[in-house]
Amino acid sequence: MMPNPLSLISGKGELPEVEQLGTISLEELNQYHCNNPDRRCLCLFGKIYDVTAAANSYGPEGAYKEYAGHDMTLTIGAHVTGDKWLDKFVKLDEKMYSSAKNWSEYYDTKYPVCGRLDKWDEDYESWPELTDEEKEQLKKGCCIM
Repeated sequence: MMPNPLSLISGKGELPEVEQLGTISLEELNQYHCNNPDRRCLCLFGKIYDVTAAANSYGPEGAYKEYAGHDMTLTIGAHVTGDKWLDKFVKLDEKMYSSAKNWSEYYDTKYPVCGRLDKWDEDYESWPELTDEEKEQLKKGCCIM
């Protein structure tokens, strides 16, 4: 069973100041991947988090290296791993949306926000829904943690 991310919050401490990226494109975000020696970032609900300080998790050997440089909203909302679900902008069902929001709140306490992904400034209602086939694949997906 995956833990509730809000139960992992132990109080919001001071987050480090990081250089702000402003609003960037997905192509720009993709440059902040796990092998970027200078900076690693990821995105949830349009917020770009600087995870550079967590090299043990998001660096080249990290358990979550695949998320660096990507929007992981669907992935974390659906509790799956695999790059197939990264950078996929679809309407989430209520359960996935709630789960991803909880993780976003956790990330807010753990990592500094350094920008915004422009894709999230689009009309969310215009995004496609997951197909029945995709929903089935997600159900069979490997759980995070």
